[in-house]
Amino acid sequence: MTTLSEGTFDYEFPAGWQAIKWDDSEFHQRLFQSFGGSSKAAEFVAFNESEAELWLIECKDYRPSGRSKIIPLCDEIAEKFKATLAGLVCARNTDKDEIRSFARSALKKTAIRCVVHWEHPLKPHRLWSKENMSRADMRDKLRQRLKVADPRAELGNHQQLGTIMPWKIAQVAP
Repeated sequence: MTTLSEGTFDYEFPAGWQAIKWDDSEFHQRLFQSFGGSSKAAEFVAFNESEAELWLIECKDYRPSGRSKIIPLCDEIAEKFKATLAGLVCARNTDKDEIRSFARSALKKTAIRCVVHWEHPLKPHRLWSKENMSRADMRDKLRQRLKVADPRAELGNHQQLGTIMPWKIAQVAP
């Protein structure tokens, strides 16, 4: 089992899975991020070695401070997923053995799954508008943006995703 942490959550991937914190990887931070200007990335890239799906996972927790960026949330996330896929393509040729092996295995997968773990305030406020409150609306917008990669993209909080994802999400601190 592999456990990765982001913010106040732990993500537990079962035996047989490979998972890395992509946006913190040395390859992304020291090599890819400077390619063509700065580049954002998804938090995690994961896959089950015996299945066909490559999972890109973005984590957003807006409960403590809301969101102040001007770019629409779904556009921001789509850019991160696109940059992550481009980073994997470049990583397959790096001289760093571990990341090269991971990228090559990841790119053999025949399906891409995009997931956003999304925690938000219970009530709208000036840094979290009412239009961002509906999971169904946000998921539909996300699926429209990501349809070329994953028309079944998923979005939800840790409780919602915990019932449908093949890994576990646990809140370790409120």
